[in-house]
Amino acid sequence: MPLKHAILGVLNYKEMTGYDLDRAFKSPIAFFWHAQTSQIYKELNALTKKNWVTSEMIYQSDKPNKKVFSITEEGQIELQRWLGDANIEDLMKYKNPLLIKVFFTSNVDVDKTIRLLTQYINECNKTLEEMNEGINMMPKMEEYIQRNNEAVYWGMTMTYGFMYYQNEIKWATWCIDKLKEKI
Repeated sequence: MPLKHAILGVLNYKEMTGYDLDRAFKSPIAFFWHAQTSQIYKELNALTKKNWVTSEMIYQSDKPNKKVFSITEEGQIELQRWLGDANIEDLMKYKNPLLIKVFFTSNVDVDKTIRLLTQYINECNKTLEEMNEGINMMPKMEEYIQRNNEAVYWGMTMTYGFMYYQNEIKWATWCIDKLKEKI
């Protein structure tokens, strides 16, 4: 998923500053799409050049000035085009750095692989805890963007995330058990 479409999707909810966008990528959608602050600003510049996003400088006397971004009509058309694209081939491409490591770990001590998988389990559990906090924030987020029924779609992605990380924990635990049989 290109970052540009994720930004258009977020801005389709509500106009935001770059800081607001950065926070959005660190909270509700962080578990399935990551973006660095510098990537967001770089993409905002590119989207502005394509006329998919526009910005307005808000001058403030008591705080620093801020630049507020909003999606244009052309940006909404592009977002709708992308959302309606049924090309499943790109969606089926999968890269996983953990799996490539596990694939080659016969070259290292079994204990190192067990430690790696244990750390992975711990991070998955941590992510599940953070996602629980995110679920509790969904009504506030709907209120913030002033739209109803978004929680249904957000819930679909959150459920995917829960199932994904639960399965990852189950898989990594299974791998550890297999490795312990070798010791």
